[in-house]
Amino acid sequence: MEYLSPKTLASCRDLVWLSRHIAEGVMLGVQHSQRRGTGLEFHQYRGYQAGDSIRHIDWKLFARSDRYYVRETEQESRMHVCFVLDTSASLGQASFVEPSLNKLHYAKCWIASLCWLLNAQGDSYSLLAFNSSRTVYVPEGQGESHQRQIALQLQQLDASDHWPDRAQLAPLWQYFERPCQVVLLSDFFEQGNEIGDFVARLHAAGRPCLPLQLLIEAEQTFPFGGELKLLNPEVSASTPATLEVDAERQRQSYLDAFAHAQSELKARFATQECSLQTDLIEQPVEKSLRQFIQLHGRLC
Repeated sequence: MEYLSPKTLASCRDLVWLSRHIAEGVMLGVQHSQRRGTGLEFHQYRGYQAGDSIRHIDWKLFARSDRYYVRETEQESRMHVCFVLDTSASLGQASFVEPSLNKLHYAKCWIASLCWLLNAQGDSYSLLAFNSSRTVYVPEGQGESHQRQIALQLQQLDASDHWPDRAQLAPLWQYFERPCQVVLLSDFFEQGNEIGDFVARLHAAGRPCLPLQLLIEAEQTFPFGGELKLLNPEVSASTPATLEVDAERQRQSYLDAFAHAQSELKARFATQECSLQTDLIEQPVEKSLRQFIQLHGRLC
């Protein structure tokens, strides 16, 4: 299939149309809708072919897409997916390959597209997006109108400030009282272990999350040369706002520290039986969604 380029992704601001276009591209060949343990499980959809029984046509999906899709299995389930989106300042980091595309915009497209896929299987979903100065919550719902509401709220989000402290997180725990499958999107850049503590508390409460880490290619490869000024967008009293370094001399130290941090992050989630998926925002959203479904689902 032909994927949307990062430039197209960045330039399109109609999140409803964009997410539906992405979801329809992902729909064929992936799995849809069953929940077992920690993960999203899907059953197979394919295009209608002559000779297929009309009993197997998904008429709800036809009403949304104006195309005929056949379910290859008839297993039914319902789940509530709660999307938790980190909107701290580091999510505003733009790609050096496509400067008009940043992590937060990629996350918005990713969430809105998966909402379309959840619509197709009749599941419900909610949105909880926050940083230290703002919280946005859209309660559980389902259907096309709910997806539009989610998309509208996503479009209005900006990246700023930092991850909330414990006192700021306290009122948010009410949103996890009912059973739900948490999907957490962040770059997982921490001052201490604040995101890890949040994930650990979810796990202890029986709400293990499926983590998606979003990075830019330069954070993984450090392709810089000469004198480099690094800016900390989530500056606090204990951390400097800027740091000047010689990129050539610091490259190996950075790459080693980055690899170590990634290894620790994966190990942390592994102890909670949650596999970490790390994606570069220069990668097509469609490819990321397919990988996420494969990682947290099974072929039926």
